[in-house]
Order: sequence, then structure tokens, then C-alpha cells
Amino acid sequence: MSIEKDNRIVFTLDLSGRFIFYTDGNATYRRSLENKFLRIKHIASRRIVEQLSEDESREIAEAAYSFLRSTYDDLPQDLKDSVSEALGMNYDKLSMDAAKIRDIYGGEVPIVPPDQYFPVYVQAESGCSWNRCTFCRLYKDRTYGVRTLEDFAIHLHKIKDFFGKGLSARKSVFIGDANAVNIDQKLLLQMLDMVMEEFNLPIFSFVDAITTQKRKSEMQFQEMHDHGLKRVYIGLESGDPNVLRIFNKLMNVSEAINLVNKIKGSGINVGIILMAGAGGKKYYKGHVENTASVISQMDLGKGDIIYISPMYEYEDTEYYSMTKDLGILGAEEKEKQIQELKARIREEFQDFNGRALEAPIAPYDLMEAVY
Repeated sequence: MSIEKDNRIVFTLDLSGRFIFYTDGNATYRRSLENKFLRIKHIASRRIVEQLSEDESREIAEAAYSFLRSTYDDLPQDLKDSVSEALGMNYDKLSMDAAKIRDIYGGEVPIVPPDQYFPVYVQAESGCSWNRCTFCRLYKDRTYGVRTLEDFAIHLHKIKDFFGKGLSARKSVFIGDANAVNIDQKLLLQMLDMVMEEFNLPIFSFVDAITTQKRKSEMQFQEMHDHGLKRVYIGLESGDPNVLRIFNKLMNVSEAINLVNKIKGSGINVGIILMAGAGGKKYYKGHVENTASVISQMDLGKGDIIYISPMYEYEDTEYYSMTKDLGILGAEEKEKQIQELKARIREEFQDFNGRALEAPIAPYDLMEAVY
């Protein structure tokens, strides 16, 4: 539900009173279930995403709920009934709520891909079975493991109880963590059936482009589709073999192409995630040209989407130690590369296929991956 005033201030929250979005006329703020607040602003043609400090987050939360209380008397009765539970909410209660969700996910709240910011996230597995990409720090401290059916059933019930009436704000289920589709096929299909029975929502997941090609056939993806899987997201990052080698993504680009086309043949849609700045200045041209070439050979259509995010070179990753030789692109250079990638992908796809690319190419910021 959303409360709006003067076409400027908008507060969106779920039926349990959890903060989702707040717009104050200057910026939009989004809260993750882990109680991380992001500020999203548009400056010229750039979309700027920043994570707020705890003090800033508290200030925004208090402003949003104060706005709700100030408008309450003017709301129609049915909306008053819906928002009544939210009147007593504040930043401290949101923090307590976040502690509950961290407990459900074993201390670490997972990440989600673009366009899946508000799913019901369920963990069929914990961590990443590969967990060796040099640029990634998401799963470094997590032991990989797959849940039993009994544990998975308990997990689903905990999630359902946590959301309560707020479950109505969730329009999909994301099954994680990093590459849940790699789970033993019989077990995976049982888990998909359990998810459908509990939530009856379309299901999405990540796919590991390194090992999945060798583990899953098109027929198995067809089975996943028949059990509710609608789209999978592939962190391709780059189509340049040099960049993939530096990232320790041990795959031939032809394997990524085959994987996508195999998935598409099953009826499942794909989301391709690319990084602007991958390979730094040293591999700038190769990253753009080779990525466009690889994408052009994928059977992408209307139900698919390509996301391009600026890369973050975190100092606590193995990749960061290589950047002295590679050279890091600045924010404006990454934005320039995003535009070059978009143009080259469309040109290359048209030339290779004799038709326009129907899948949209959308900007994205990895900072927004918080759930």
C-alpha cells in the first residue's frame, strides 16, 4: 500500500507495516529486509545509488513513519484499517525485524538479482558451490550445503510466519543461494513443488555459468519449467576470455552460449548480468567487443533481459590486487562503457541474427542487490 501527498511525498509499505519505499521529493529510499537503506537519485542522466549510514537510515525511517501518522486522520477508513499496525513502527522495531530474518537465513541475508527486489527468498542451498571468483566476496565465509526436504519444509514455514500479512506484497519466489538449479534433479523438483504449494507464485533463481552446463540438460530445465521455474539469472560479467580468466570463471565462452540456448530451449527465460569496468582499462576494448559478440549468439527474446552494472572493486577481494596492472575505471568511464556495451550489443545482435534484439538492456547497480 502507498500513501501519497501533493504528488511529491510517497510512502510504500506492506500490510505488516514494513518500510518498502519512501520518496520525499528529492530522492527515493529503499529498505532491504536486513534494514539496509539505499538512496536513489537521478543527477543529469545518471542514476546514483548510495547506501545510507545507520544515522541517516534512522532519520529516513522516522521521517516516513511520521509522515504516515500525520496523514492518518485524512485516510479513508479501509486504508486506516490497513495501516493501523504501522503507526507504532520506527527504526528500532525495523532493526528487531531484521534480526529475525537474519536468523532465518543463518546470519547472512542473501542477495537478489535485478527486478527481484521483493520476492519471497527461500534457501534450497547455502552459499556457492563454486565460490572461487576473484571479484566476489558474497559467499567467502559461508560453507556450501544443500538443505534436506525436512529442513526445507521448516524453512518455508518460518518464512511464511515472518512475513505474515506482508506476504501479499511479494509477487514471486526466488530460490537460492548462488546456483540452486545445480541441486540433484529429483530433490530440486520436490523443492520446487513445495514452494509452489506454499506460495503459488512464479519462481526465479541464479544459474552458475561455470558448472551448470555440465550438470543439467535441456530436458532437466524443461522439468524445472514444468515445476514452476520462470526465469534464471546468469552472472556472465564479460564475454572476454581474458577477463573471465582474471575473474577465475573457468569456462569457455561457447559454454555460456550453449547454456543460455539450452535454457531458452526449455521455455525458461534468462537474465544476463554484465559488469561495466570488468578487466579495467587494460581490457576495455576486448570486454566491450567480445561481450557483444557472445551476447549476439544467445537466443534472446522478449521475455529475457540484459543488465549492466558498474563494477565495484572491493579491497578485500583477490581481484583488487590485480587492478594496479589493469587500471580501474572511474564512475564516468564506467557509465561511458555501459553506453558502449548497449550500443555494441544491439549492433552485433542485429548483424549476427538479421533481426533486432528484443530483450531490453537495462542499467543496474550491484549495490541494489540487497534483499
